[in-house]
Amino acid sequence: MTSTVFLIFQTIVCAALIAVVGKMRGRFTAFKHIVVFMCYSGVLWNALLFHGEGGGSLVWLFYLAMAYALHIIILLLTITRSCKTKKNRILIGVLSGIAILLFMIFCSVIIG
Repeated sequence: MTSTVFLIFQTIVCAALIAVVGKMRGRFTAFKHIVVFMCYSGVLWNALLFHGEGGGSLVWLFYLAMAYALHIIILLLTITRSCKTKKNRILIGVLSGIAILLFMIFCSVIIG
């Protein structure tokens, strides 16, 4: 149950960051991120839910968590490169805090 909540939290953070990228870099960049997000999410969620027999679901869970984490890092780097004003720097500080919180939750789920 906890791992599902964690994956849903990662999904929400990733979707929020895609919206921020869309606001800063344009709709086309956001659309590219959405297409990539939907493709790997669909494949990995399908594998996690329907092809996880014999302990394979833990492997798919790990792949999905790593894919979300990697996409979040890429989105944060994209936002950082787009930062030009002081207002945007504050936004980056908030997003970095979210990323650190996400990493701490991820570590607690893996360890606990």
